[in-house]
Amino acid sequence: MQKNQANIIVLADEHTMNYCYPLLLEEVSSFIVPYGEGYKNLDSCEFIWKKLTEFGATRETILLCLGGGVVCDMGAFAAGCFQRGMKTVLVPTTLLAMVDASIGGKNGVNFMGYKNYIGSFSEAEEIFICDSFLETLSYKEKVNGYVEMLKHGLIADRLHYDQVKMLFLQENQHLEDQLILDSIAIKKNHVDQDFRDQGVRKRLNFGHTIGHAIESYSLTINDENESLSHGVSVALGMIVEAYISTKMVGLSKDELHELTMVLQRVVSGISDDIPTYEELKPYLIKDKKNTEQGINCSLIASIGEGVHDQYVDVSLIKEGLDFLANLK
Repeated sequence: MQKNQANIIVLADEHTMNYCYPLLLEEVSSFIVPYGEGYKNLDSCEFIWKKLTEFGATRETILLCLGGGVVCDMGAFAAGCFQRGMKTVLVPTTLLAMVDASIGGKNGVNFMGYKNYIGSFSEAEEIFICDSFLETLSYKEKVNGYVEMLKHGLIADRLHYDQVKMLFLQENQHLEDQLILDSIAIKKNHVDQDFRDQGVRKRLNFGHTIGHAIESYSLTINDENESLSHGVSVALGMIVEAYISTKMVGLSKDELHELTMVLQRVVSGISDDIPTYEELKPYLIKDKKNTEQGINCSLIASIGEGVHDQYVDVSLIKEGLDFLANLK
């Protein structure tokens, strides 16, 4: 039976419904999707569209996406398709979503095992950052955000990198609100210059060509709860792509060593073996950043200086994966 039209409808997963929804100022219509990267697909979008239809949503209805990267990415994509576009507000509840997924208007879902293969560019009406949500976040979840913040420093700001790396090197290091805002500002600066991802914005992909392949492969060999997270996968990808950077764009071996030392705890904490090129090949060759010229990576010439559109030979990818495997 169709329900009365609502001005705001909240989309959440079971975790954010339990921990975050009660912090909203008032109760509004809501529904949940299953938690996890494995549910970031078109089947979940169809479920969202059915629920919106049942609620009597229109283009003027606001879909408030309350959750981490999966909820923000998928919810915004589903909202952009519903009736050719309804209003979207993002309330990211994880550090990773605050500094990455909610910023920049990239929305989408995974398809046939490939990361974010179906999607769109569409900015939310509003994004609300509330650090109170981070109080219930585990250290493991915070690391996912730290990795993206570290990446922002690596491609654009040495000082930001130096501040974020302390979150990896010192136990119980306090995360300053300003550091979150600084990271958001770096990403927003790239987005403002290149919303459609044709140039400088591509530098934000540092670590993601290899990282997305590792993440996708891990999802195929593990249960959802045991697969490598986005942040950990990108951390591994950054090490491989930093190694490639020493061969292609002049990153010094000292800076490569510096980065690997910062991320050593992340590397040593994973139980999976480092996958081989042949295991990652199906995901690498289907990466949406590629062109007819080959596998496209964003690299770093030095800490704080990113470069984009670097087409990498397979032999160098194999070398980088070997380098990563030897760190374990």
